[in-house]
Amino acid sequence: MKLTWETLNSLGKSRILRTSYIWLLVVPVAAKVLSSVNSPIKLTGIGEGLRFNLELPFTWKLFYLSSIAISFAGIIYTLKCPLLVRKFNTFNDFKIEGRNLDYLKSYAKILEGYKLANGYNNSVPIDIQERDKPILFWSIRDFENTQFQFWIWLCFCLYAFGLLCIALVLLENFLYVAKSCF
Repeated sequence: MKLTWETLNSLGKSRILRTSYIWLLVVPVAAKVLSSVNSPIKLTGIGEGLRFNLELPFTWKLFYLSSIAISFAGIIYTLKCPLLVRKFNTFNDFKIEGRNLDYLKSYAKILEGYKLANGYNNSVPIDIQERDKPILFWSIRDFENTQFQFWIWLCFCLYAFGLLCIALVLLENFLYVAKSCF
């Protein structure tokens, strides 16, 4: 099965994954603050006294692991995803940015060198007319969308691990609420 960069693009834009970066900052700061406090804290004078355990919760550790995985996936996506795929979802996006046929031709020349070096026989036509610009755009983009399968799969696995960590936290909280209510 071939994954595409476009699939990863939709994962990276999901709201859950975009907000998970906050845990990269929150968890280390909280861990540092909590490590300097003796746990548990005992408040006396109220009945038998209250105890507060100030250790880092397991769910925060999962959020932190999730944010690390998602961050690495984002870095890989930024560094390895071909520009034409990462930047332009459609030909209309390409046109709106004001890119012209010369941009596609120069991209095609670079791609042609890559294809020749890696044993691809089909070539991208360089002597193309303005009216054929959408065809050239989509042929280059479609080719680029499946390139670097190792990096696509690594990125996908990191996103999946991050989502799994978030799912475990949600499941743990759901079970806690269900147990408390019933």
